[in-house]
Amino acid sequence: MNQLPKESIIKLQEHINKEVVIQFQGGRQVKGNLLSFDNQLNLVLDEVRELPSQRILGLVICRGALINSFAIDGMVEIENPYQNDLQYQ
Repeated sequence: MNQLPKESIIKLQEHINKEVVIQFQGGRQVKGNLLSFDNQLNLVLDEVRELPSQRILGLVICRGALINSFAIDGMVEIENPYQNDLQYQ
């Protein structure tokens, strides 16, 4: 059975050498410069700091399967206007 290769909906190439914030399963967050990535969305970050403690980690490889969210530094979180509609009645 021939399967088409999966194509990521996230255009990570646009964010190379930019500061990003990554949240992992379990709640940990790190901030660093995106250096590289692969097809499994494993990320290589440099100048990484753990948030909120600002502990310096340096060069880090983030396993794609453990990443919950990816955000460009400076993005603002807004309240979900549909949150009440999503709750079960």
